[in-house]
Amino acid sequence: MLKTSRSGSTAGRRDDLIPGDVPSALAELGVEVLGDDGDNFRIRCPAHLERTGKTDRRPSCYIHIHSGQFICFSCEWSGSFARFVAYMQGTDSAHANSWIASQGTIGRALRLLKGDDRHAEVEPGQDVTEAHLVLFTSPPEAARRRRGLTLEACERFGVRWDLARRCWILPIRDPDGQLLGWQEKSKRHFRNYPDGVEKGNSLFGADVAFDGPLVMLESPLDPVRLYSVGIEGGKATFGAHVKHAQMGLAMELADTIILAQDNDAAGRTARNSIYYKYRYKGAALKFWNYLNTGAKDPGEMTGMEIWDCFDASYSPIRRKLK
Repeated sequence: MLKTSRSGSTAGRRDDLIPGDVPSALAELGVEVLGDDGDNFRIRCPAHLERTGKTDRRPSCYIHIHSGQFICFSCEWSGSFARFVAYMQGTDSAHANSWIASQGTIGRALRLLKGDDRHAEVEPGQDVTEAHLVLFTSPPEAARRRRGLTLEACERFGVRWDLARRCWILPIRDPDGQLLGWQEKSKRHFRNYPDGVEKGNSLFGADVAFDGPLVMLESPLDPVRLYSVGIEGGKATFGAHVKHAQMGLAMELADTIILAQDNDAAGRTARNSIYYKYRYKGAALKFWNYLNTGAKDPGEMTGMEIWDCFDASYSPIRRKLK
């Protein structure tokens, strides 16, 4: 069994080289590529047995095609391509970088696994452009599977993935589709970028065509979840607070709006406030019915539960608001 060189775990150093041809480099290392999604190669994690005591029977280790950065979503082993090479060869980072250089390189890793150098690409006062999203990849299969999201749905909503931070990248666009920034989201990390980006004039997914009612949600990942099970009309307000411009945009998009704020005190308060304020403004307003699921939002539901709650949506006219 290959030995890990502890001195080889130098992920994030600026002398980590990127191989010019990642597939060829993997072949030289004896690593089988099991598949790719256009941005990432899926492989069997070589460190899995050592780290977990079990073989990697359900491979969820991904190597980014261009940067060489890798992550195993099961055992959470991650780092630069130099770290990967150091492990495979049982050597240190210096020898790993020398080996990569001998294979031919495309340059040095510009995005670090730690720190905020990626954001240095956007200077203060500089507009965010579509080119900045190229820094991110398509969400890997394992991350999508945990959220119940299809690749088609992610692509339809423009959802990306930050391989270095292991977080979702959710574009923020104005009503005309102009990119304003993005929301970075994971269990341990949350940030709207750039700082102070204005979300109040936009709905996440407003540019995604749909038939039927519009489902107004809080989290941007929830419309993607709905789309993954066949409900096209999910749009998100980036939080419980809904601004007038967002409601105006929603009423332009649909004649019927289902208010699906989170199933908690803040969500119910926001939902009721929206209903009383806009019930006579043109669009028919309904409430998402959480039934007896106990879920906080649609993202916590099974596909069948989502459809049951969607079908059970109701007009509160003859019901006492709770």
